[in-house]
Amino acid sequence: MPFEVHPAEASDIPDIVAIHQVVWVDDPIVGRLMPNVDPKAKYDYDVDFYKKKFDSRTLTGAVMHKVVDTDTGDCNLSQHGIPEIDVVTSLTNVDGRKLVAFARWKYPYTLTPEQQAQKDKLDLSRSYPPGTNEELYEQFFGRLDTLRQRYLDEAEEYFLHILIVSPAYQRKGLGTMLIREGLAAADRDKVRTYVEASPKGLGLYKKHGWKEVDEIVIDMRPHGGTGIATEKCLIREPGAGIA
Repeated sequence: MPFEVHPAEASDIPDIVAIHQVVWVDDPIVGRLMPNVDPKAKYDYDVDFYKKKFDSRTLTGAVMHKVVDTDTGDCNLSQHGIPEIDVVTSLTNVDGRKLVAFARWKYPYTLTPEQQAQKDKLDLSRSYPPGTNEELYEQFFGRLDTLRQRYLDEAEEYFLHILIVSPAYQRKGLGTMLIREGLAAADRDKVRTYVEASPKGLGLYKKHGWKEVDEIVIDMRPHGGTGIATEKCLIREPGAGIA
């Protein structure tokens, strides 16, 4: 299968959301955030999340890329482990190239006073759909915000915010293709990179030179889960790993 990296566009959002939902459904923390939310409401919520990320990218340092499978032919959702539900579109682009992985980096950035005023006017708030585990949502993302404030300097450092690969295309090097896009820029600038890792992604990040500096620890039993779940916070020094 020939794979290519291209800039992601807002028109890719339905495909990105389809992969996003199946990738995170079994995560011990993220998978319990909306266990009782209507699928259509959850889809709309996730589409709105990504739409806001695309709309605000010029004001947030966001750089988004996708990996496409350039083989032509039909692509059904079952190839991605995604249920065939009405609210999810086909994962075949009009030119036959399938979007199979996505990454959102945040590159270092500074804003002019005019840009900062524009950013301050952005409405990034979102209402939780009925059935959301709001207590877990606030606990988890509140802790993420605290760690980012502690370890990440957005004006100087790189941040790998999102990395998702379709289950049918995992272990083919696609995550590495998207990771290297940002690491090459960070190494050129000789600055650190920051990432948060679920248990599934931890090994990949460590292979590329990230090292653990902190973690989130949540007892999932009050939230319908089992045991203790963790999310690692990692930092990579320039030139580390196999990038």
